[in-house]
Amino acid sequence: MTAHAVKLKVIAGVPKDCSFWLEDDGWNGVCEDWSVTVRGSSFEDAKTKMEAALEAHIEKILQKHSRKSGKRVA
Repeated sequence: MTAHAVKLKVIAGVPKDCSFWLEDDGWNGVCEDWSVTVRGSSFEDAKTKMEAALEAHIEKILQKHSRKSGKRVA
């Protein structure tokens, strides 16, 4: 039997500690390790925005690393 390789994208979550707090006009969130901040109309909105912001931050780091190393990150 011949082995076949399968290529697919795998999305791996990276847990990070973030702080969220309520202010008069909505919720704020910060991930101090990576200097990422968000604002949301509700806690869930702020949490969702934080998840998206962290994913974007990780993508940016990976793209920067791939340019430096000459390797393509897909």
